[in-house]
Amino acid sequence: SKLAVFDGKKAIRGGIPFVFPQFGPWNFGPQHGFGRVVRWTLERAPERLPSGDVEAVFSLMDNEITRSMWNYPFRITYRLILREKELHFHIGVYNPSKDLTFSFNLLLHTYLKVPDVRRCQITGLHGCTFIDKTRDGAIYQEGRDVVTINEWTDRIYQHTPQEHIITNVVSGRKMRLQKYNFPDTVVWNPWMDKARECQDFGDDEYPNMICVEAGHVSTPVILLPGTAFEASQILQVGVLANLILI
Repeated sequence: SKLAVFDGKKAIRGGIPFVFPQFGPWNFGPQHGFGRVVRWTLERAPERLPSGDVEAVFSLMDNEITRSMWNYPFRITYRLILREKELHFHIGVYNPSKDLTFSFNLLLHTYLKVPDVRRCQITGLHGCTFIDKTRDGAIYQEGRDVVTINEWTDRIYQHTPQEHIITNVVSGRKMRLQKYNFPDTVVWNPWMDKARECQDFGDDEYPNMICVEAGHVSTPVILLPGTAFEASQILQVGVLANLILI
């Protein structure tokens, strides 16, 4: 959003905010947790690899701020790889405790800029059950072969496949979203009325964005002492196998 606030107090309205350890309202801290508002450590500055890819690594560990909201030791490693037509996200969450088990939600709140959200189509959701947060959390089954957006949409699709194709994004092209160990897909657009309620979101910006978010949110991840959780996402545009993107 052109009205995004960069004050470090709330998530930036755009990009890919990192939702952790809570999805949604939270009694102990900010909505969607602290992962998207705290300062991360740059473990490895962006570096061009022999392949031509560019890689950067970030990390987040428990500290006084996080423990004031969520009193568990943890370490997250977040590795990003930029290729010519792909962006890779690799996430590892580690529980270093010897005796504490904790549970958490994790989601990549991906904002996509689109020419007209009403022309976007999302594949891979047919037959999936979803929690409709616009209807008090009622549960439905998706009957459409492709999902389109023409109203306020806030849905948690459950047990979704590893791949979605999203049409008419990034200058009208298609995008492939591939995800691993993320069983849920959240689809969100505030539409007209909800956009007006967001101070950091322009009233007229909703037609030019869509959120398609890979996550582990309808059920939590339970991490035993000394164990790790790994998940990843790939966003790809261009010419795909058996699919010409135009």
